[in-house]
Amino acid sequence: MFELKLKLNKLLTAVIVNDEARNIALLSYCLEKYCPEVSLVASFTKKTKAISHLRNNKPDILFLDIVLDVGSGFDILEDIDYEDIHVVMCSAHDEFALKAIRYQVTDYLLKPLEIQDLISTVEKIQKRMKKHNERQVYDSSHFSSLNGSLAAIDQRIVISEKSSIDFVSIDEILCVETHKGTHKSEIVLKHHAKREHIVVSKPLLEMEKKLPENIFFRVSRTSIVNVAAIRTIHRNVQYTLKLTNGYRIQIPRTGYKLLISFMEKIYETTI
Repeated sequence: MFELKLKLNKLLTAVIVNDEARNIALLSYCLEKYCPEVSLVASFTKKTKAISHLRNNKPDILFLDIVLDVGSGFDILEDIDYEDIHVVMCSAHDEFALKAIRYQVTDYLLKPLEIQDLISTVEKIQKRMKKHNERQVYDSSHFSSLNGSLAAIDQRIVISEKSSIDFVSIDEILCVETHKGTHKSEIVLKHHAKREHIVVSKPLLEMEKKLPENIFFRVSRTSIVNVAAIRTIHRNVQYTLKLTNGYRIQIPRTGYKLLISFMEKIYETTI
């Protein structure tokens, strides 16, 4: 007799549908003896009961007899969603093989059952499931990595000028101001290898739309500030913001009050 036993990485669940109880018992015995890591969770001799079960439960493997006392195994496939089920059709005749292919079943076993064929079928299913699981893990990690990359990209703004295209990280921007009474804007950067200011042709209103509103606040008609970059607020005769790089911005009293209100919401405290 065969000493072959299937070694699987996980327990596979199986359901058998056959109108003869002795055939169910035989297949169940073969699975237990030669494919011990396949667990039989249910078996049915009646089509209606099988359909009712399979509509609510999805085994890894469905061993489905083609010729039933009422109807056929194909009728069951018409009434259930078997997309995630590995269907193994069983028949004493090969005349249904072409039809089984059209139903995209995993395998087709001829009766009387050959043990080696059964083992090969379950091994095939195991390999498919392993490949599917690996693909899911890859897709998940790839998607997470992609999300991380997109998140990093989303934390930058693109400033396109005639002579250059700048990709500026949001956390590098301390403030944006109107450039010397013109319609241009001047971006003040935290640290930059070549420069600490970028003058762009876009007006302040257009730059404001590019910046995340939960980080940047317009403190005056000519200035937008990164709230996280504020080190000190001087409120003597004039209201002045001192940023982390020492840069200073004078703001009106109205701007000061609105800024304080905005910061109290962010830090959930009274300033």
